Amino acid sequence: MAENVLYADLNLPESTRPRILTVSDVQGSGCTYAEVKVKSQETNAAANCKSSGKSSCSRKHAAILVVIILILVLGVYLIITYGPTAGSQEDSTRTIPEEALGCPTAWKKHGRNCYFFSPEGNPKNLEAFRAECATMGSDLVVIDSREELNYLLSQSRYNYYLLGLTRSQEGQKWKWINNVELDPAMFSLHGYYRDYLCTTIGFGEVHTAPCDGSKTTQNMCEKAATIS
Repeated sequence: MAENVLYADLNLPESTRPRILTVSDVQGSGCTYAEVKVKSQETNAAANCKSSGKSSCSRKHAAILVVIILILVLGVYLIITYGPTAGSQEDSTRTIPEEALGCPTAWKKHGRNCYFFSPEGNPKNLEAFRAECATMGSDLVVIDSREELNYLLSQSRYNYYLLGLTRSQEGQKWKWINNVELDPAMFSLHGYYRDYLCTTIGFGEVHTAPCDGSKTTQNMCEKAATIS
């Protein structure tokens, strides 16, 4: 008796292995063989993605790229907004021509700096003088060059002004308020006394002085000049 053989190639979206099913002929004349080929979902997905083009395949990559760009833009914005600090103000003015810089009223301009010379003596201590300078956005004077020293000597011919140069106790090195040690070649200190831990400039010299204030000592502040 002849056999009836039927082949069927079916693609089903199931993640199973290919298999062969044997089904009995209802007429009893033979057997029908059905070969079922099943392809995995990953293969179908890849085929669908390939056939549908870039619109479906690159959607996820485009979203990731957009997120990266947004993060970079946010980073640049934060740097521009919060990058410059008060400590970098002086550095930011060094590219500006000196003649374009100015100082507030009652301040004297020299080079790229502004100086405030208190008009009267006041028996304040070191910290009180610094606090007074801080209210004006400045601090006690730190002498960085011989040219600046000569300018201050010319401005203090008839008065004593407190400098930002101190030492913590006898025997230790003199340091400026920015923690830089005094260069001995810059100038000589006059009037060494055991309890004089501060310094003043006036009458052509730099002297040691008490830090608790004196009626003959006046305040002197310094800050960077700004665009006028």
